[in-house]
Amino acid sequence: MNTYPMVHPLLFSQNPLITHLSDDPNWTVSDDKKRPVNAKVLLETYELFNAKLDENREWPLVTLPELDADENLDGVNRAYRLRARENRVIAIDVEPVAPQWMKHQVLHFPAQYTELSKNGGVHALILVPESLINDDNRYLFEDLSVFKEPIPKDKNGKDVRSAYFEVIFNDHYITFTKRMLTEKPCADYEHDPVARQFLVSFLTNIVNMDLKRKMEREIAKQYQIQMIDKELDEQKQADIRSFIDMEIFDKARARSIERKAQDFAGDASRYEMSVASAIAFYVIQNHEVALDTASSRELAESLTEEDLAYAIYLMLKDAVPHREKHDEYRSDMPWLLFISKRAYEFVKAKIDQGKQSRSKI
Repeated sequence: MNTYPMVHPLLFSQNPLITHLSDDPNWTVSDDKKRPVNAKVLLETYELFNAKLDENREWPLVTLPELDADENLDGVNRAYRLRARENRVIAIDVEPVAPQWMKHQVLHFPAQYTELSKNGGVHALILVPESLINDDNRYLFEDLSVFKEPIPKDKNGKDVRSAYFEVIFNDHYITFTKRMLTEKPCADYEHDPVARQFLVSFLTNIVNMDLKRKMEREIAKQYQIQMIDKELDEQKQADIRSFIDMEIFDKARARSIERKAQDFAGDASRYEMSVASAIAFYVIQNHEVALDTASSRELAESLTEEDLAYAIYLMLKDAVPHREKHDEYRSDMPWLLFISKRAYEFVKAKIDQGKQSRSKI
């Protein structure tokens, strides 16, 4: 696993799949914490700033040739922001903690690019032919950002380990170490039936592993809401703060800080989504209580679904430690607002589904 040194940028860029992506302005490098940096600032000043994808800012990413033109970056990693919606390129990322059999399985998987990651994991990059994308798996490319391996849980519902692998489809970066397997042939899915069947089976397995999560996402779609932070005026924000300052939220605040990232094997995104979902339950429940209380009924009646999701966001910001990802935007919303919206949709769908089940008894 440690016999593959970093190759020269020229050899890296000559890989057929890397060549295919090289002129796409979605390239940068990552810092020592695997955070993508603003490539344009880096090339101009060599200063390190996070790559922030905000419509109000200049696009921070560049093409691969622009990075390779600077010889000072020859020994530096490369990072690419995947967008399978447009180009059907996906990345398999096997973690260093994964068992050796899984690492070797991906090392020998018929991919177009394979390398060792920084600490002993494996990366495999694949350009999926359009002919292999069908009605069953199309949503993976169109809707998903990252598929993470479902993790077994103990009797208390906590993860027994971290995920061994993930598949990146959209809106996330893969950091290339350039420790590539130079002797491994580039897969040809159109003319090699064995390689093609390997890829078909892989996609089918991902769809099967995602069945439960997909069902939950479909339920949540019933409650899709549109909201952006800036659409809430000062009076509306004041009303929302008055709502969450009610005494009935004391328990929610106490519960929201009980969970820690280590309870989710260090996966900060899953931890934040879990906290957001717990807060969402209390927000929805307490809103119903307020509607039935004379002193708070008028305030509660003035709050829309968008307002309740924003209430979750305000409480979530106070409950979880700040990290760099909170400065990112997703669907034109700050990261925590985005997951607060998702948490509201999911929990609301679950509660309504439960009410419908009870009404049939």
